[in-house]
Amino acid sequence: MKDTIIKYFNRKRNIATFLVFVYAFAIGFIFLVNPFNVKSWVDWEGTDDYVITVLSVVGIGFLVLLASRSLMYILRNKVVLNFKGFLVWIAVELAVLSAFYTFFAYLYDPNYKGLGYFDIFPRIFMYVALILLVPYIFSWMYAALKVKNEQEKYEKERTALSDDDKSDMSKSISETELLLKDQPDSKHNILNFNDDKGQLKLSVDIDNLLYVESADNYVNIYYSNKGKFSRFMLRSTLKSIEDTFSECDLVRCHRSYVVNFNKVKVLRKEKSGLFLDLDFANSPEIPVSKTYAESVIEHFSKHSLL
Repeated sequence: MKDTIIKYFNRKRNIATFLVFVYAFAIGFIFLVNPFNVKSWVDWEGTDDYVITVLSVVGIGFLVLLASRSLMYILRNKVVLNFKGFLVWIAVELAVLSAFYTFFAYLYDPNYKGLGYFDIFPRIFMYVALILLVPYIFSWMYAALKVKNEQEKYEKERTALSDDDKSDMSKSISETELLLKDQPDSKHNILNFNDDKGQLKLSVDIDNLLYVESADNYVNIYYSNKGKFSRFMLRSTLKSIEDTFSECDLVRCHRSYVVNFNKVKVLRKEKSGLFLDLDFANSPEIPVSKTYAESVIEHFSKHSLL
């Protein structure tokens, strides 16, 4: 679930909400606690000058975080952060912010007069951590709740069928299996997706399947349905999907993606890496990691010759 929460954090809207929350919390904290002793930097001529200075100081931190989270978003397809990597990223953010604020304290704060830059840094780092860890923790808790609710919603939608509906579904599946037995040439056109308990949850024609994305203990199955881009969340693993459909044209191209190569139309090489474009208008570009690049290029070459 932690990996899913990190992906939730790395959405544009959530990044913007997080930055606004941090900025507002930091301003309130500095005005109330005055951890950087801004009041003692100079002899302020008026309240307005002091307020503007505090807003500017916090604004510098905001710009640093904006640059950091923008970089995280840009690299989302190339670098998949796990929980430990996410913690390291946050630690680097705190260190960079502390470096900026230590510079101001070194120049203006009389309480640190005579001390070296690196003598001041540990205390400033502690202050920065105290200011930011609170919004970080609350944001993580909020994201965890949202992800949990989303997963529960999908579970309820899949289990909310009445007994009659389940009976009809079983009958429909049985009829489909009989139909496939009567038509052996087309038996591989339908892909049956089972959950981690072995229960059939989704059947998709391979011509409609686009790709499968890992989501911690779940996978998101993306497919076209009546011309629309559709998603189905299944409790399973990407490794299980890959092994189950090893005889089909479902190819692992990334730690988080398995793609239906029948739908791949373009293989692009950018500065940031390789990407696959699918034959569907609303589908996103699919990243190709270095681990799977050779295999993907080989599959693409074979399909190009068909």
